[in-house]
Amino acid sequence: MLYKSAGGGDGAGFVEISPPAGVRANVANNRPSATDNPAVLAVDDRPANLIALEALFEPLNVQLFKATSGREALRLAGERRFAVALVDVVMPEMDGFETVRRLRELPLSALTPVILLTAFEFDPRQIESLQGTALVDYVAKPLPPGLLRGKVEALVSLYRFREALAAKDRDIAMLAHDLQTPLASISAGTDLLLRAADAERTRNVALRVVQSVFRMSSMVSDLTDYARAGQGPIPVRVRPVDLGQIVEQVAGECRQLEPVDRIRVENSGDLRGQWDPDRLSQAITNAVVNALRYGEGEVRVRVRDAGAVVNVSVHNGGPPIRADQLASIFEPFQRATEVGKGLGLGLFIVRAIVDAHGGVVDISSSAEAGTTLVLRLPRQSAVSP
Repeated sequence: MLYKSAGGGDGAGFVEISPPAGVRANVANNRPSATDNPAVLAVDDRPANLIALEALFEPLNVQLFKATSGREALRLAGERRFAVALVDVVMPEMDGFETVRRLRELPLSALTPVILLTAFEFDPRQIESLQGTALVDYVAKPLPPGLLRGKVEALVSLYRFREALAAKDRDIAMLAHDLQTPLASISAGTDLLLRAADAERTRNVALRVVQSVFRMSSMVSDLTDYARAGQGPIPVRVRPVDLGQIVEQVAGECRQLEPVDRIRVENSGDLRGQWDPDRLSQAITNAVVNALRYGEGEVRVRVRDAGAVVNVSVHNGGPPIRADQLASIFEPFQRATEVGKGLGLGLFIVRAIVDAHGGVVDISSSAEAGTTLVLRLPRQSAVSP
């Protein structure tokens, strides 16, 4: 049973008279257990309050790490990631507000949700000063057990979900990495066949293998970037480049994939800016291949000077994309048609790369005008060179 402590000050909370022995033993030394249970950090200068929290969170199957000072909390947060941190406001030497600010300076706790615990009213401006630091809430003492446990349970569930997604993305990245080696060997061997082949039939077969390797390599690259995007923005390395030259190079490479040249490129104006040429080549290649694969007729690629931005538009004819599909066309594993050769990651990667440059991408499609994808790229990326 939980009781309010008799002591005054911010330590007034609740005390567990006889917490379950198993709970106390599990966290006594602040050591991780052998399980994969999420870790929760509790910071309070009164050990009695920490003991009460042990019992309160016992049904949640979490590892509770206890700290009796802000400095001890920082040490623990520097060693591992926590699903949520509960921080007492009034503590000697370093109060809860300063503890939260210092936690945000540590890589492993920069985004950890925080619940402040306090027995006093404080200036709302103190809370406002912590906005942007992933502060979730504050709870007044004496602590309502059901409310606090419910908040922590919700945050722990969210943490478990995110960790599951991260594990899935890591598995995808490992698979994609392992597939690159055999693909490189196939590509090198086919290149040798093409150089040595005399008969037209042999060359045609080798060319089809090259095209298949290109498609497989593109899918593997997309899987790698999909996994990377799940961990945050795709990294880019910007430098001065001419976007018109990038588009011409991409068009030349894509022409090798089609028996008939269907690609037309138009450049106009000053097309220079600060971008990552490799990433933009990847994005534009995805856009052009998508148009070749799902569209009909010519694929027109226009690069236009638009002042502070440079626009790249990719247009194709053919049946329009339905309105309900347009709404989710940039989501992973979505295709414009029911039948396709890709994974449905191409446009997802396009948007991720454009976002990483501080730009925007949009798409329009109708039976009369065809389908047009537009990449709007600021000349000066927000990313540092």
